[in-house]
Amino acid sequence: MSRVILSLLALTMLSACGVKGSLDRPDPLWNSDDVIRRDCQRQIDNNEEPDARCAQYRTGAQPG
Repeated sequence: MSRVILSLLALTMLSACGVKGSLDRPDPLWNSDDVIRRDCQRQIDNNEEPDARCAQYRTGAQPG
């Protein structure tokens, strides 16, 4: 009986350690410009806050 309770307690604790909120996604290794543009457009379409990578496409500035 104590094994069952310990197992349930361990599973509960394990499920509670998930990361909440958004994570910054790293740039892809290839075709990065296309993927970043597509991701920025998706964020704009969904009325989400665009991340910092989208600034270069909104202003036309090139990354340095």
